[in-house]
Amino acid sequence: MPGRRQVVTHFWAQVDSAEAYLYAQRWDAAIEVLESTLREIAMNRVHFRAARLAIEHQLAAKSLAVAYACTGRYDDAWRTMEELAGQDLLGDPPPRVDHSGAGFEGLGILMSLIGEALGGGGAAAGSNRAPERDWALHDSRTRVGLLQILGHGSTSVMLLRTLGEDGTVTTRGVRREVDADLIDEVFTAFGGTTSADAANYLMSWDSGVVETTIARARMAAAFAQVAPLLVEPLRELLGGLHLRSIGICDDGRLNHFPFEALPWPDATTPGQVLGDRYGVCFVPSAASGLPCRAWQRRERPRVLFVAYDGADLNTDRDIARMRELTGLDVTVMHTADCAKREILTELSKDYSLVHFSCHGRFDIFQPGRSALLLSEKARDVHHFDDQGLQEREPGDQRYQLTSEDLEGIDMPGAPVVSLFACSSAASKPPMSFGFAGLPGAFLRAGASAVIGSRWSASNDLCFTLMSTMYSAINDGMPPGSAFFAARRTLPSTPEPTVFHQGLFCYIGAPDEETS
Repeated sequence: MPGRRQVVTHFWAQVDSAEAYLYAQRWDAAIEVLESTLREIAMNRVHFRAARLAIEHQLAAKSLAVAYACTGRYDDAWRTMEELAGQDLLGDPPPRVDHSGAGFEGLGILMSLIGEALGGGGAAAGSNRAPERDWALHDSRTRVGLLQILGHGSTSVMLLRTLGEDGTVTTRGVRREVDADLIDEVFTAFGGTTSADAANYLMSWDSGVVETTIARARMAAAFAQVAPLLVEPLRELLGGLHLRSIGICDDGRLNHFPFEALPWPDATTPGQVLGDRYGVCFVPSAASGLPCRAWQRRERPRVLFVAYDGADLNTDRDIARMRELTGLDVTVMHTADCAKREILTELSKDYSLVHFSCHGRFDIFQPGRSALLLSEKARDVHHFDDQGLQEREPGDQRYQLTSEDLEGIDMPGAPVVSLFACSSAASKPPMSFGFAGLPGAFLRAGASAVIGSRWSASNDLCFTLMSTMYSAINDGMPPGSAFFAARRTLPSTPEPTVFHQGLFCYIGAPDEETS
């Protein structure tokens, strides 16, 4: 058996060779090298336990998926991404949370939800035939498509997996060449890196993510440039399919990008965006190891409503509105009367819905410290000393619910968790490694989905969305459908569409009735 140094040296040589073939777009040659590389990793796992090499394994598998897709082998590309669930950054199986079989894991989640076409979740199920362009869905259960976005260099690939009326899983794909510098600019503009650019955008103030005027202008410009390049291939993929919702899983290059806000005009609604036409949700990649669960319908859903204590947020209005909804069993926890410890205890009880109305803070450098600020006492106090230097007095940690605090919590009711707080949907890239931040923490704790804000959100807008969404749930609509319907009714603002339509996002599996 070859020694570690020999194996690793050969591995790096193969990686370099594959990279050269990929950039030259010699896809068949790249496939041959990458398949051999992954086989050798599997045969010599003992040599690949270091985080660096495990990451390279992930990159090699993703590159192989891109090469497969570029040669029309869409099912092989999809299967390769599903098999990334086989190991984590240390080369070991990723941690799985046992929720008594209540849901589905990894990239198989949506396909399981729309008819269990994958049986036991195996990636081998599917059709090898090329789908017709006018291929359509007619079964009312099969209205969800799963979109995987991959790329290497200037090559971008979109894969769409759907379920046919005969129960056959079909994977379609499109390939486009997009300026790599533009993709990098989009990645940076939307806070997708820990560079100085992102630090300028994602400043961890206790009032939430503070977007500078320059940063917002940069986001708007990047969105305007890349939107047409995404809309055209998406229309080709979705044409002729009667889908209700789309679950998006990105390989890391378009982290936090607001796909919902992509322009999607038609003859009757010229101002329509993608989120008006489809329920758009974001799903964990198989590599994340995140447990995903399906929301369970109940005759009278139990709701935990956690309200902020402070004069700067009008949560009394929120509480009064929730108590008007007699079809919901609402438990209110006001942080004037309780703190983090009591809330964590309550989260472990059986609720269908959990709602936080408070401030938020995202820490891109230490996402485990991202927090929901439950009271005015939780906010840091900034002041200047006698010499004009700024000092910071930390807020009361008893009222800061962090991602780390949620470790070990089990939410047995698989609730949809709504985080109506600034920057509550933000995650450290790549999102495929677990939505590091508050969304991933709640998903690990057992939530079926998380609704949150990508950046700062006004109190009035949050109230409007909350009121409309929970009114629909009160009338019997499942939470995913209620959120998408409520988001479509938000009043327009003078800001560019991206900030209005892309503010709130839905992370997790859509319910079966999403429309």
